[in-house]
This record gives sequence, structure tokens and C-alpha cells, in this order.
Amino acid sequence: MINSILLIAKKEIVIALRQNLIRILAVVIMVLLGVALYAGYVAYDQQKYSINNAEEREREEWLGQGDKHPHIAAHYGTFVFKPKTILSLFDFGLDTFTGTSIYLEAHYQHESMFRPAQDHSSMIRFGELSAALVLQILIPLLLIFLAFPAFTSEKENGTLRLLISQGVSYTTIIWGKIVAYISMVFVILAPFFMITIIGYAVLENSSTIPDTILRILLLLAIYILYLFIFVSLSVWVSMKSSTSRNALLTLLTAWILFTIIIPKTTANLGESLYPLPSMKIYREAIQKDITDGLDGKSHMRLRGKQLKEEYLQRYDVDSIHKIPLNFEGIRMQAGEDYGNMVYDVHWKRLKELFNKQNHISSLSSFITPYLAVRNLSMGLAATDLYTSIHFQKKTEKYRRELIRKMNMDMAHNSRYGEFYEYTANKKLWETVEKFTYQTMTASEILSLYSIEIISLCFWAGLVLFLLNYSSRKMKPVL
Repeated sequence: MINSILLIAKKEIVIALRQNLIRILAVVIMVLLGVALYAGYVAYDQQKYSINNAEEREREEWLGQGDKHPHIAAHYGTFVFKPKTILSLFDFGLDTFTGTSIYLEAHYQHESMFRPAQDHSSMIRFGELSAALVLQILIPLLLIFLAFPAFTSEKENGTLRLLISQGVSYTTIIWGKIVAYISMVFVILAPFFMITIIGYAVLENSSTIPDTILRILLLLAIYILYLFIFVSLSVWVSMKSSTSRNALLTLLTAWILFTIIIPKTTANLGESLYPLPSMKIYREAIQKDITDGLDGKSHMRLRGKQLKEEYLQRYDVDSIHKIPLNFEGIRMQAGEDYGNMVYDVHWKRLKELFNKQNHISSLSSFITPYLAVRNLSMGLAATDLYTSIHFQKKTEKYRRELIRKMNMDMAHNSRYGEFYEYTANKKLWETVEKFTYQTMTASEILSLYSIEIISLCFWAGLVLFLLNYSSRKMKPVL
């Protein structure tokens, strides 16, 4: 049986190579992959260089800000930058939209700034040309043009009857054609994969992603499975179609639905069902809860009065001047702590909306495998929404630690009523360590995309079932 499968695969490859359309498509795909990979490298190299320089400059400015009051230093603040990951040159993901830096200062939780999408036209919403985009959308189109006549041409030429009469089973013919198409695609993609692996070995010198090799292997496995699904589906449609024209129209319709219509409809559905508040409304709600209290009854003046009474009782004194701490620093940190609590409540609500929108996309991957691969690819490349949220979480933790150090230095080393009279110096600034970021591990990312993994397995199982069932139910060719 294996020899028969290989003979059929060889014949199919020879026939495909005789078709100029396939050659042209293969050249176009290779050129697009090369251009996408080069563009990804240029963007990666430029942004990495800019971010590294900006990080060094911001660190120098923080350490060299001179002697000043700690709370002024807390407002002086600093910028932190999201590092570019080596895999972002393969899949740009949401990096264009999520911003590259965040400004950290007292009292405020700023959103990401300097989004590259702001410098593009509205056409950026349709996506950028990346290697991942070529593999997810254009390679399946090439497979459709390769595989749509898999069975219909055999029927139209009468060769299917000849094969069956010689004792070749439908199962052998199916797998012979699948092996042929997969082999041709791998030959086309082999230079791309080799360049990617060599590029990784040369460029990777960062600890931002702790398990890059594992991620590359997982991406390779996911895309192989994805392309196998498209090949098998194309062969099955050709088997069930009466003519090559019908098979091609069916497959092109499916491709348009899978890669364009369903993903866009899913995104619009998520936005309609779970709309996000505007930034203005979001910030106003946070400020209102900070001022009036989360319960609407504990105004900030009341909280300040209660804090004062608490410290007077704790140290058994009748005046805050007698407290062995600068109460103003304690009050500022208490305000920070309450503001952080309010922010966490609102941020949690916002994340729930993001998660609900993403859940619709995840469930829709059972309708189109493209969504499953797109989400998994962004996740493993560390360019997805979950990674962006993880980065913001780490930067917010860093901001809170920075502000706490400034306020506590003020509380322990100055007297109540002093402000400009007390100054801190570089020794305090150096206690704030340089910000570093490491993404989630591959296993943590995959746990967030369990639905996509299940849906890919579902699609693989579905096409195998369809091929097996149809091969057994095919009637003898007369």
C-alpha cells in the first residue's frame, strides 16, 4: 500500500509541475514570504534598537535627576518599554496596536503609548504582511489551487476508473494525493523555515522569552496540522464534487468564509455584545470612585480623617506632629493604596470584557480553523492580547513599588510639614531597580488557548473522519 501511495504522489507532483499557474503561485508565495520575513526583521531590528536606547536614556535620566523631594521624584516618574521578541518578526500580532511604552508616575495608571498603528492609515485594520499572515491565508489558497482537481480530473479523464479496476483502493488514492500536496508545500516552505531557524540562532540574545526553541517547535507543529487540514478538506471536496469547476468554487467559497467573513463577523459580534467603555468614561469612573469611595459613602476626606485618628491611637498621641513618622508620607501612600484598589476593580471589569470578546473568537475556531491558528500563533509569538495584559500587570507592579519607596522614604526621613526642605539623592533613586520583562512561558500561554487547541484537534479529526467515511461509501466507477 505504501508503494502505491508513493507512486500516486509522484504522479500528482509531476502533473502539478506541468501547470504554469501552480509554478506562478509558488513563486509568488516564496516572494511574499521572503518580503514578509525581511520586513519583519527590519521592524524588529529598528524597534529593538530604539527601545534599548530609550531604556538606557530613561534609566540615566532617573538616576541623574538630581536631589529633590521623593514625592516630586514620584511625579517625575519614568518610562518603561515593552521589549520586542524575536518571534515578533514572524507574527506581528497586536504589537502594532498595543503600544510600546508606558509612563509611570504617582496617582495615575497610564495606558500604553506610541502605538505604531497611529502612523498608518485605516487600512492597517486589515492586517500587515507578515510571514504568519502568508501561512495562515495565502498558503491555504495555494493548496486549494493544487488540490481542487484531485479527484474531479481523474473522473473527467477516466483515469479513476483505470486505477480502481487495477485494485487500487480509494484510501490509497486519497493518501497518495495528500502526501503529494503536502510534499510540494514543504518544498516551497523549506527555505523559509531554514532562514527562520538560522535567523533565530544569529539574532536571539534576549531573555524576554524563556523558551523560544519550544515555541518554534510548537508553531511548526501547529502550522503543519493547519495545512494538513486544508489539504485534506480540499481532497475531500474534490472527491464529493462532480466537476473541477464545482470543486474550485466550493473551496474558494470556504476559503473566503474561513479567512475573511467569519473572523470579521466574529470580531464585530464581540464588540457588539461586549462593548468597551471609552477611555474618557473609564478614567472618569476611576476618579469618581477614588474621590467618593467604591461604596459611594467613604469620601476621600472621610478616609483621611479616619487614617489620622488611626495613627493618633496607634502611637497614643494627640497631634500628628508627635508621630515618629511624617504623616504626610503615610497619607500619600494610603491614597496610593486606595487608588490602586479602585484601579484593580475597574481593570478587572475591563479584562472581563476583553476575555468575553476573546471567548467568542475562541469558540468560533470550531467554525473556522483559521481563528485557532491565528490566536495560537500570536500567543506563541508573544504578540497577543494576553501578553500585552501580562506586560501591563508587570509594569503596574513596578510602578507601585517605585511610588511606595518614594512615599516611605518621605515618611521615615522627613518631618511633618517639611516638603522642599527635605531632599533625597541618587542613593534613593538607585534602590529602584531597572525594569525588566519576561513573557509568560509556553505552557502558561497554551493553557489560555485550550479551546483553540481542542478546535484544531476537532478539525483534524473531522477531516480524517470525512475522508475515511467517504472512501468507504464511494460507489465503484462504471
